[in-house]
Amino acid sequence: MLKKNNGQIDIFNHMIFEKLIPKNHLLVKIDSIIDFSFVYEKVKDKYSNVGRGSKDPVMMVKILLLEYLYNLSDVEVADRINTDVAFRWFLGLGIDDEVPDDTTISYFRVKRLGEEDFDTFFNEIVKSCIEKDLVKSRRFIIDTTDVAANVNYPSDKKLIGNAFKKVIKEVEKFNESLARQLLEQFEADIHTEYENNENINARRHFEIAGKHLQYLYLKTDSELQTNNKYREAFGICYDIIDQYLNNKKDKIVSVVDPDARVAHKSVGNIKRGYKDHIIVDEDSEIILASTQTPFNTGDEKKLQELIEKVEQELEIKPEEITADKVYGTADNRAYLKDNEIVSNIAFYQESSRKTNYYGLKDFNISEDLESVTCPNGITTEMYIILNNKTHKKEFKRFQFDKKICCNCPLKDQCLYKNKNGKIFRKGRVIDVPIRYDAVLNDIKRNITEKFEEASNKRFKIERRFATMVRNHGLRRCRYLRLKGAKIHITLANMACNIVRMVNLLYPPGIAIT
Repeated sequence: MLKKNNGQIDIFNHMIFEKLIPKNHLLVKIDSIIDFSFVYEKVKDKYSNVGRGSKDPVMMVKILLLEYLYNLSDVEVADRINTDVAFRWFLGLGIDDEVPDDTTISYFRVKRLGEEDFDTFFNEIVKSCIEKDLVKSRRFIIDTTDVAANVNYPSDKKLIGNAFKKVIKEVEKFNESLARQLLEQFEADIHTEYENNENINARRHFEIAGKHLQYLYLKTDSELQTNNKYREAFGICYDIIDQYLNNKKDKIVSVVDPDARVAHKSVGNIKRGYKDHIIVDEDSEIILASTQTPFNTGDEKKLQELIEKVEQELEIKPEEITADKVYGTADNRAYLKDNEIVSNIAFYQESSRKTNYYGLKDFNISEDLESVTCPNGITTEMYIILNNKTHKKEFKRFQFDKKICCNCPLKDQCLYKNKNGKIFRKGRVIDVPIRYDAVLNDIKRNITEKFEEASNKRFKIERRFATMVRNHGLRRCRYLRLKGAKIHITLANMACNIVRMVNLLYPPGIAIT
């Protein structure tokens, strides 16, 4: 049953709080500008109308917020509430009131709420910022940062060993003798391999595990249909074997957190875990929306989702978008152009390595993509539309006259040759992406002073990430799996927004009255 705290503080507690809590305390400022009563309406369907009264959900949400405002764990925040009068006052607790323990806090976060609830709370805070006229600009910035998963990453050999043993542990719960038999056989097979050859590669470990997993499948097929925990452990082990033996790019790297992924952020810089994709208002630096993904998800894939999330949840649309050049795909540029959003996205610098033939940049392409002029001044309007099914891209292939190309003084630079000097194409063709019009549009934009001005403001979103890492525990997830990562990151984003909101409404020197 949903239960609310009394909300009334007796005169004795009131005198203590008045005496000990300064007026410029962060929690006093937060309480003066945010009404958390919206929580009751958002969570009422999660409580029954019978049974013992629950802990006040507003108080519990505030406790979760306190964790991220002050970078505290469940245990630490419970201890802090016991001793900090400002915390008690913020939660509506008197000096003698009972404090929720860490188990109660964890249960509320994991069992009572879902990731969608945290998104709802986040949106309510942003709406409050909009109502207070803090979000004023229509130029938004998009970027991404990495968030490490809360696990260690074993070697490939240990990974498959851990995955197989986790399966055996579940088998042991319903067939102890089979579990013991299979584990002994698995370890014996590995030991035999090392007796025959001291240097056994990881692939052999995966093959041995795969053989025993196939046997286990035949023996426990009925259990797999009904036992969810066993099926999950079996599926993770199967996926790991399949991914590594078939050299797939999307690989599980931890049995403890199988949703975490690994990718190279730059040469030699390997990151493992998740990403926090955010869109920020340039003027206020308020985070308007976010989405979370495993780390191997490309940054550029979330640009459209973030913009549409802001439009759907907050009913505001940007006039301009600023982002790093990694977001500058033809699809993203076309999306912004079609939605009448100005793109402030740079292009990658051209390689300094010289090639022996002209590329797309050397041709003059008309804005309507109906004609192409080559470096020798020859124009063609002949093209066919092709579809690259592998990359799901459409493009126009413009064809120049073979006779003209063969007699062209620039043909040695124009006709594509391989390393042996053999000509691949007798008649020159050039492939132009079907939405290259958006690229041409952005090329013009990128030489303007307005583009330079917008690009120089990108540091503001980096400042948000730095604040969350330094003050709100963003760098490493507290919870496991993508669901846990979403909750952790959303709470960090929300805490960052609330502190930013306070700083905007109460600049230094402004007292609360």
